[in-house]
Amino acid sequence: MLRKDILLIINPNASKGQGRRKAKEIQALFRELGRECTVAYTRAPGHAESLARRGASYGYGTIVAAGGDGTVNETVNGIMQSGAKGVRMGVIPIGRGNDFAWMVGIPKNQRKAVMIIAEGRSWSIDVGLCRGTEHPDGMYFVNGAGFGFEPMVNFRAMEYRRINGMLSYAAAFLHILRNPPKPYALRLTIDGKSVDLETQQISVSNGRRMGSAFIMAPSAIIDDGEFDVMYTNHPFWRGGLIKAVLSFLRGSHVSRKEDFTCTKAKEVAIVSEESVIEAHCDGELFTHRGREFSITMLGGALQLLQDPKNAAKRR
Repeated sequence: MLRKDILLIINPNASKGQGRRKAKEIQALFRELGRECTVAYTRAPGHAESLARRGASYGYGTIVAAGGDGTVNETVNGIMQSGAKGVRMGVIPIGRGNDFAWMVGIPKNQRKAVMIIAEGRSWSIDVGLCRGTEHPDGMYFVNGAGFGFEPMVNFRAMEYRRINGMLSYAAAFLHILRNPPKPYALRLTIDGKSVDLETQQISVSNGRRMGSAFIMAPSAIIDDGEFDVMYTNHPFWRGGLIKAVLSFLRGSHVSRKEDFTCTKAKEVAIVSEESVIEAHCDGELFTHRGREFSITMLGGALQLLQDPKNAAKRR
């Protein structure tokens, strides 16, 4: 018997305008496996969040984000905000950026991704919560939060309409390189221990990869109950920024201890009294002008439809 227990959230413009066709294909695949799903199309940024929140409140046991990292982030936020118990999230990666799906080993092959969801094996993964003056209730993330140079490049890349992926990040980086950002004088507190520093970048990672190619936290494990925190120890200028970005592509920055500090944490706080800081959560805008942030680890807070054994190669 078919059960209407799956809510599929999808952008009709996803996959170069093929979202509606993809939704019908996904429905048919679920039906082949004895499952039925209801499709909810997003209409604007932020709509996936409200759809997921309402879906969880209405009693859907499985909510699937079909799209890229933005759709995943909004769906996570909707599920977490709902407070509903026992909701499991599935992912079908059909977006431009799929860092989260890559991290947890969900394939781009649509049929295989559907089969993972239909099989019903769940995995308790960690979720981060970032709070600030602009978001007093907080914004959840599953891949990572960035402060400073990284979100600056990310937001610039999002402005491009004709290019995407790694090419958009390269173009954005070259644009910002013409006028490199000044370092932020701030106080960084990690699990209760504070340090005053001048830095251009702080990354609080739950997953390993950001921006489709940058291995910001090569040792991150998404179910260990800790963030991987990285920050620059001193200001970088043009040549140094180029070397830093190249090291992010390989994840080799973790060995450059004179330039980067990498550590584990459950709680992170950032306070900047003089400068405003740009910040993102899973590549989505958190703020352009933040001064205070607190980031909290919520261990095992989300049930992901994926067998962790299938993601072992990503760990």
